[in-house]
Amino acid sequence: MSVPVNERSHGKLEVYAKAYELATYTLRITSNKNVFTEEFQKQLTDHIIAASLNIYLLVGGANDLKVRTDKDRQNYEDRQKMQKEALVQCGDMSRLILLAKPIFHLSSKRIKYWCGLVKETRTLIKAWSDSDKKRFEPLF
Repeated sequence: MSVPVNERSHGKLEVYAKAYELATYTLRITSNKNVFTEEFQKQLTDHIIAASLNIYLLVGGANDLKVRTDKDRQNYEDRQKMQKEALVQCGDMSRLILLAKPIFHLSSKRIKYWCGLVKETRTLIKAWSDSDKKRFEPLF
């Protein structure tokens, strides 16, 4: 018997896979210099790329910090900090993408898909962070 989509739990690597998808999609589309012109490279495009890479690296870095016992409190705090920063970067990236829409004449379809990737990534990071809090805060 299958589990309804809204009742499924997320796999541990799903957040990492989604952050990877966001970063690769961002790198792929922003490399089109016919759309993402040099004129706004430093002011906007570089910031969008940096946000996507930061999200990916923060998710990976947080995942590398293992918390198993009460002796791992610093790892837990660092992990939570990285997760929170990844969430901030998701918000920044969404705002930058919306700013890019009129500058680069991006289609609504592209914006919807791209912002959707950011939103899915953010949702998974938030769920992961909340799960960590439930799981590890009793240790401390």
